Amino acid sequence: MPYLFQASAGYKNGKYILSDFSDLTSKFPFLEEKEIAGKLLSIYIEGKTSKVDEEIKFKLTQERDRIVGEILEPNPIKTKGYPLPLYVLIVAYSYKDNSDLLPIAENMLLKGYTSYFEDDVKRVLKEQEARIILEGIFFHNRLEKQSSTLKEAFISFEQENFAHTKTLCRRVLEGIKQIVSKWKRIDNSESLCDKFKSIVNSLYSFASIGGPHEGITTKEETELILKNTTSLLFYVNSLLKNQRVEVDDALDNRI
Repeated sequence: MPYLFQASAGYKNGKYILSDFSDLTSKFPFLEEKEIAGKLLSIYIEGKTSKVDEEIKFKLTQERDRIVGEILEPNPIKTKGYPLPLYVLIVAYSYKDNSDLLPIAENMLLKGYTSYFEDDVKRVLKEQEARIILEGIFFHNRLEKQSSTLKEAFISFEQENFAHTKTLCRRVLEGIKQIVSKWKRIDNSESLCDKFKSIVNSLYSFASIGGPHEGITTKEETELILKNTTSLLFYVNSLLKNQRVEVDDALDNRI
């Protein structure tokens, strides 16, 4: 559950500090004293917002009567030379607990207080919500390659390279096809499994028009392929992580 929120950024005692984000710690108290990873989406300076879209990490610590976040290196605010103080729009994906990197939660995007960034939030929810959710999901080890390829596909789509986006989606779908081809049941249902395989095969066939192959490539149908490939990947990930699928009896093994 990536969390989208607004904070203020300043400089104190030689450190870059985030503050004024009590809604984050009130919703997720387990994040106190933890290192959080996410993305700095936008900044607000002198009545205007600017897109940043850079990775950011910060550690939550108690400072007298409030929680603050010390920004860790690499620090996009420092490297880009933004003047302080300023407001920032951040999406938080995960946190570090000892040596383990854990999701804050999965499969949806929550929005906190974002008063200076309402237009940016609307843009994010319209154009980048699926990508942000994708960044915040921890995938089954059999899907790590496909999830990485799909992230590339979102970047390619935002760069309006639609032919390459479709090529990347086909690679993801090809990997999914190989995985599900050995399945016999989903949630103890052979019928559901067969119908799902049909959906995967149909989307792969649809995505094979255009791109490096002969055919039409437009923004609209590329977006349709990208969003449906994302939904399929999320679904397969849930099935695998929760052991809801069974392979063909001949393999005598559960995934």
